[in-house]
Amino acid sequence: MWRADAIASAVNGTLFRVEKGSFSAISTDSRTIKAGEFFVPLKGPNFDGHLFVEAAYAASGGGSLCDRTRREVFERVPGTVILVDDTNQALLDLAAFKRREVGGTFVAITGSNGKTTTKELLVHLVGDLFPLVFNEKNYNNQVGVAKTILAIEESPKYSVFELGTNHKGEIETLSRMVRPRMSLITNINPSHLEGLSDLSGVRQEKLSLFETTETGGRIFINADDPSLASYRPRGDLTAATFGMREEADFMLRVTKERGIEGFDVTLMLSGTEVRTTVRLLGQHNLSNVLAASVLAHSMGVPSSRLAEAMAEFRPYKGRFEPIESRKGFVVIDDAYNANPASMQWAIDTLLALPCPGKRIAVLGEMRELGEKKVGYHRELGRVLKESALSLILLLGEDTKITFDEIGNGRANHFEDKAHLVDFLSGKIGKGDIVLVKGSRALGMDEIVEALT
Repeated sequence: MWRADAIASAVNGTLFRVEKGSFSAISTDSRTIKAGEFFVPLKGPNFDGHLFVEAAYAASGGGSLCDRTRREVFERVPGTVILVDDTNQALLDLAAFKRREVGGTFVAITGSNGKTTTKELLVHLVGDLFPLVFNEKNYNNQVGVAKTILAIEESPKYSVFELGTNHKGEIETLSRMVRPRMSLITNINPSHLEGLSDLSGVRQEKLSLFETTETGGRIFINADDPSLASYRPRGDLTAATFGMREEADFMLRVTKERGIEGFDVTLMLSGTEVRTTVRLLGQHNLSNVLAASVLAHSMGVPSSRLAEAMAEFRPYKGRFEPIESRKGFVVIDDAYNANPASMQWAIDTLLALPCPGKRIAVLGEMRELGEKKVGYHRELGRVLKESALSLILLLGEDTKITFDEIGNGRANHFEDKAHLVDFLSGKIGKGDIVLVKGSRALGMDEIVEALT
């Protein structure tokens, strides 16, 4: 239950009008708001929630926040109205207020690649062993994290949050709102360079998670990542390392490669060996498996449960998911997103998979690389030129640079997905493996759907 005076205090707001003194929950969507809930009108480049304050009140009979500058809104709208300097910031303030009232252990995960897979795998491993809250899908920005915190009921034993960023300072903002007791960074790689400038900027941004972890907390350092291995934490934190190549506190060893079916692995967790099967593809996903296992083990998941649950986990849509087509070829759906590191990992994995037919890569451009996009797309072309791929299909304006760099007859560039699919449909057959990967904005998932 939210009292009007408590809301006003939490957001440093002014009670302009009070018709209802308490509310059942906080909502940011006038389309789904329920009776008795309080509305927060968010703003963005292409929307303004202030336009829907009246509609929200009609559905809730409650009240809303309102920017102080929007006199034309707050003077006419009915219900309880609290004025603030900025409704977007007020949502974060409300979440921070709620967080102070919630008990249990908060766990935070960030990184350039693998954070969603690590979080989803961790949630799967923990399962119904403990009361658990987590931000669903990839709701890892300020609004998604805030809304997840605001929806927490009582005090679950664990709350797991994936934190994302595309500009400087966002991880710190999210971490100070979440106040994690356990923190893990999957890796540091070139990503979101438009907002973070360079690899050093990415490292500084991600490491802010460790810097803002709660006093007495525990952080987990990827010993295989050169940008993380040298990190030395504050004296009030406990640190543990994990890795597959470098010696670490927690380790993973591959005991058998199963091709398209994944791996058999042994996890070494605090002196305990856990043998299990992993249904994910690629060495990069094994690092995510280890990261999730380390967190699950530290949260108290028994080894037997961890082994059983790991073998049951399947990749999520768009994240290196193998799909068998009706025509006998396999499509690797990695269409969710792309940056230089994940593109390299995907190509390496495709080349390593046993394949009786052709290995084909369908690759879209990589977005949010800022002024470095030319260099990274040219480097991708060099990698593809030297690879043993049978066929390379490229989509997007920036991949013209990649196409020019390859220049050996195996590559084709397309302006649109329809022509690409038509061309590819005449080239693939039984036994082939087709990787589909590119930045989310290109809608590469439509190619996957067309092929399968």
